[in-house]
Amino acid sequence: MPPAYNPTEHLPPPIDLLPTLRVCYIGREYDGQYRVYLSRALADKLGLKQRQPIDLIPPSGRSPYWHLDLRPQAKRRVAWYVGSRPRIASMKLPRGLVKPQKPLVLELLPGLPAYEGYYPMLPSYRLYP
Repeated sequence: MPPAYNPTEHLPPPIDLLPTLRVCYIGREYDGQYRVYLSRALADKLGLKQRQPIDLIPPSGRSPYWHLDLRPQAKRRVAWYVGSRPRIASMKLPRGLVKPQKPLVLELLPGLPAYEGYYPMLPSYRLYP
């Protein structure tokens, strides 16, 4: 008897048309080390460039939003290598925000941010493998 049909196994990979980013665990044991991959659509929409200041701020107790910080005082830099998409390397995040086995996909909210260079983002509820 063949296995049960699971439609999510037959979905094509997501097209990189939405302004999203993906937070992926990179450590061997849980040490809170993550890498953030930025979609080409997000990089184009925000005009990101190599070595530009950038940071990803997790939600605080007062806000459910993640924030992409592009202000000059941001702590990290965009790393963009030939043949790859832009990323933020070696991020530390508090325990429990992102599961090590499953990347977190965040979507940029439409419209202008309340503060220049400080963009709110929310987890995506679309089906991503």
